[in-house]
Amino acid sequence: MADDAHGSGDGAGPGPGDGGAGRLARTTTPGPGPGVPVVVLLHAFPLDRSVWDDVVPLLAARCRVVALDLPGLGASPVPADEPDLDVAVQGVVAALDEEDAASSAVVVGLSTGGYVAARMVGLAPERVAGLGLLGTTTRVGPPDDPDERRATASQVLGAEGLDAVMGSVDEGLSEAARRERPDLVERVRSSIAAQRPEGVAWVARALAARHDTTDALVGFPGPVLLLFGEHDAATPPEVRGRELHGARPDARVVVVPGSGHLTALEAPEAVAAAVLELVDAAGLGGAGA
Repeated sequence: MADDAHGSGDGAGPGPGDGGAGRLARTTTPGPGPGVPVVVLLHAFPLDRSVWDDVVPLLAARCRVVALDLPGLGASPVPADEPDLDVAVQGVVAALDEEDAASSAVVVGLSTGGYVAARMVGLAPERVAGLGLLGTTTRVGPPDDPDERRATASQVLGAEGLDAVMGSVDEGLSEAARRERPDLVERVRSSIAAQRPEGVAWVARALAARHDTTDALVGFPGPVLLLFGEHDAATPPEVRGRELHGARPDARVVVVPGSGHLTALEAPEAVAAAVLELVDAAGLGGAGA
């Protein structure tokens, strides 16, 4: 498994002043052999690809996995471009090209990663064989209200710094996980603390400018997975899940019992199993299928 350094260290690629997303930092696995399906994993805000650390090995026996840091987060550079999730889509497509991956991949996004995945279906549908939307929405509005995200950007660049987004711990984890899994609480806190305020601000502003991607979801010809935690307070399954299923009645809907918003952390086995079923539905198969 190849792994660019987690966090905001040097060596991830171009920094501010360079166009585009720069080279997105990543964790990659080679897969069990040639011709295996490729799965792209996109993380939540304001975290990084370490959210997927427990999921990656569960997929790697059958798939080639590319877990990316979104622009400005983790070890990926802060773009010089105006904040826009389209920049993230460009970075994902470039990463697939750089990895000499398959012409299309199963693209799975958690929360903000889901916004990017859904936008990719609209901008580069030929690169998406299957779409996994985890704890997310295609609509503009909560949990990422534009005015609130613009305020977040100002706060993290001001006196509050990264404390302004530490509330993501409570928003991301279920009450049971916060009470019984101090290791998960620490992982989320550490991930947030490792971010750069300017990167968090860039993504927050990109979230404020994001597009409604419902039409792209409706028009996507491939299989769709909609996965939510039972106790997801940010994107409640009874609200966001029903909304997305209304747009894509043929989608597979999975509600993970007991989990909060960050299902990849709280329930990696359930997430991996659902993603592998999506791989099969996309007709990609793979070793051991």
